[in-house]
Amino acid sequence: MPAIDINRWIISLLERLACARQRRLIVLQGSRCWCDGRLLALSELDLPMRLLSNRELQPVAVPLSKADTCLGGEARLVVLDLFDGFNPDVLCIAAGLVQTGGVLLLLSPAPDNWSLEADRYARWQDERYSAQPYFVEYFFDAVARESEAGLLLTAELLPDLPVVSPRLQTTPIENGRTAEQAEILRQITRWVQTGRNGSVLISADRGRGKSTCLGMLVADLQTQLRVVVSANSRQGAAQLLRQCPQALFVAPDRLLRDGPKAELLVIDEAAMIPLPMLRQLTRLYPRQVLATTSGGYEGTGRGFMLRFVEQLESGKLNRYRLEKPVRWCQGDVLEAWIERTLMLNVESVAAVAEFSADQCQIEILEQPGSAQALPLLRQAYALLNSAHYRTRPSDLRMLMENPDLVLMVARHRETVVGVMLLNPEGGFDAELCEAVFLGRRRPRGHLLAQMLTAQAGLKGFAGYRGLRVQRIAVAEDFRRQGLGRRMIERAMQYGRENTLDYVGASFALDAATSNFWRRLQFQLVHVSYASGKSSGSHSIAVLKPLGGHLEQEIRQLQRRIQQQLPIWMTQFLQTLEAGQVTALLRYADYRADTGELEQHEIEAFASGNRGFELCFASLQKYVMQAVARDGFDPDPLLIEKAVQNRDWKLLERESGAEGRKQLQQRLRGFVDALRKAC
Repeated sequence: MPAIDINRWIISLLERLACARQRRLIVLQGSRCWCDGRLLALSELDLPMRLLSNRELQPVAVPLSKADTCLGGEARLVVLDLFDGFNPDVLCIAAGLVQTGGVLLLLSPAPDNWSLEADRYARWQDERYSAQPYFVEYFFDAVARESEAGLLLTAELLPDLPVVSPRLQTTPIENGRTAEQAEILRQITRWVQTGRNGSVLISADRGRGKSTCLGMLVADLQTQLRVVVSANSRQGAAQLLRQCPQALFVAPDRLLRDGPKAELLVIDEAAMIPLPMLRQLTRLYPRQVLATTSGGYEGTGRGFMLRFVEQLESGKLNRYRLEKPVRWCQGDVLEAWIERTLMLNVESVAAVAEFSADQCQIEILEQPGSAQALPLLRQAYALLNSAHYRTRPSDLRMLMENPDLVLMVARHRETVVGVMLLNPEGGFDAELCEAVFLGRRRPRGHLLAQMLTAQAGLKGFAGYRGLRVQRIAVAEDFRRQGLGRRMIERAMQYGRENTLDYVGASFALDAATSNFWRRLQFQLVHVSYASGKSSGSHSIAVLKPLGGHLEQEIRQLQRRIQQQLPIWMTQFLQTLEAGQVTALLRYADYRADTGELEQHEIEAFASGNRGFELCFASLQKYVMQAVARDGFDPDPLLIEKAVQNRDWKLLERESGAEGRKQLQQRLRGFVDALRKAC
């Protein structure tokens, strides 16, 4: 097909789309050489174009790993190169860059010629490839079935130009802002002027002008009060800063470390910041405006709102939502198709009047990427997406294609109400165990086996074969009725059937999740040294053997935790929140002996004037053991100072206390009350 025909066809399509204010998906499908030739010809047109590719192409491409640096930009023609592999996260980013009247153009081989070996996004545990490109087949089948959203162009076929209708209405903009933006800005400005503390949360799907709205807010307010802007990265706040270049941007870790004074903290893409860090920021800055994307490639918005919002004090949160798109029009076909195809719209599972976990059928979903399994897979993915997990579009491909993943679903009649992802791990030979222990090898996909070998120090642990619970989720109205327990029991049964040695899990430390595994009698065997990038929390590892041969190793790990936990608390666990410390001490069932001299030191601190530093070693063990008891509700200061020995100045800033002396007196009171209660 002559290049000029493709160019004329694209130009004519863009004219129709501009007239109708619509957007479309076009797939150039053929050999690499043919697609590259068509791209080169298109680059000669006078069109604003953005190219995302891992290959060296003309025009200059943005690598897929840096696609998020394009957020906030837009173009009439956005090209995504799939010859190096199909990353659904980047597809969502690319779609969000296409402006009204534009085209998202994919360069792709035909599914029949898809090379999994050339697809860097089809590699899983131990670098194994997908057995079949189920996701790729599913995606292009959706393109073929819904021609009103997208069209296939090949060397043999140039379809007739589609009829583009109806003509959509753009969202009206007056004085540079939509009516929704203007109203939200009025409401927030009025709230700020009252001087009341609290939080404002603005949520929106991508393309609604959320970051632009924040930039306008900062520009309006920074002449009246001191405003600090933050985000996961400066790039994450790029659109905000374009609206207000004079804004003071400070990274979240610097805010916690240096604590620059501000009367209002504004955080863009708040869901990208670890939750514990956000909670610390709300203590340092009692008045803040946060914004988050509730849909799209990040996969964090829903879980963020569930967890963050539920922990704020009642009456201290104002919530606003931007509904109408700015970059494209309401009713846009491309947006609706992407959301439908990548299952981004979450539908809650309806409650049942009389429900019992025993009524559920628990089954392993064989070949979850096949067309036959699609109805159940769609429900399972929606359930994961609605839970607290960071679920991304790329997880949909993982569910469809990962050959080692065991996908278990719990059904109530035909409705999926529970889902669990299981990952077989370990089984290394002695040489590989040694290499993992020494930090020289890190085989992909064996998280728990490597954690207990390389970090916890069990040299031969990776030689055992186990099953890691990667994720478990139960629909909200079906929780706390024993279904999670039943699913774990089924995982244990599956492990025994496959002669595995253990079932385990590793998860971000929090009270609710810890209590779940503790009730199931899984043993705490490790605490991670570093906090996770996405969760911001330290992870813990829990284990339950399927035979008697791991009991000695578990006892070794538990002794190590008992012995070293006091040191860990003042080192790499010093930034844990008080609630997390409580959960950890109770899971570890921490115990310590305090002798007569130590008891005297504790008494001298609580009832006298003995300095904190002189008594810290005795106080720490005493308070840790008290906190480990169920039913005791300690004041956060007692944990943060007597257990973690956090900096006095930081605690003064967070608590609003007038100096160290006042803080120490409060601490004496807590310890004295504890002594009397015991």
